[in-house]
Amino acid sequence: MKQLWTYCVFLFLCTSCDFFQKPVVSQETIVAQEKESINLNTVDVFPSFSNCDRLEKEAQKTCFFQTLTDQIHTQLTQNNFRVTKTIRDTIKVELHIDTLGIINVFSINKNAKTTKHIPTLDSLLKASTQNLPKASPAYKRGIPVQTKFILPIILNVEEQ
Repeated sequence: MKQLWTYCVFLFLCTSCDFFQKPVVSQETIVAQEKESINLNTVDVFPSFSNCDRLEKEAQKTCFFQTLTDQIHTQLTQNNFRVTKTIRDTIKVELHIDTLGIINVFSINKNAKTTKHIPTLDSLLKASTQNLPKASPAYKRGIPVQTKFILPIILNVEEQ
C-alpha cells in the first residue's frame, strides 16, 4: 500500500507540471498589440520653440502656433500689397516639421483670384517660415518624429 501511495504521488508530480506551465505569447503577437495601441495621429510632445519649452503641454502648443502666426503676420504686414480688387481668402499653408525641427512649407492652397493679384504671396510665406527660430521636433514615445499640420491664414486686402 505504501508503494502504491508513493507511486501515486510520483505520478502526480510528473503530470502536474503541465498545470503550472504558462502559455507563451509569441513576439509577433506582442508587436501586433503594440502597433494597434499606438495612435499615429497624435504625438506625446508637440513641436516647440525655445521660448515655449517651459510651458505645459496645451500652453506649449498654443505658444508654438502663436509664435508661428506672429512671424508670418509680421512678414506679410511689412509688404504693402496693392490690388485692384478686394481680396478675402483663407489660405491653407501645409507645414512639415522634420525630425531635426526644420520647418518647411509643403503646399499653399489658395484661390485663383489671390494667385492672380498677389503673385509673390507664396515666396513671402516661404520666407517667413525660413526666418523662424529653431524648433524642437515632436516626439512619440521618446523618438523625434516628423509632423505636418495646416495653418489657415485669413487674408483680407482692400483695393487701393
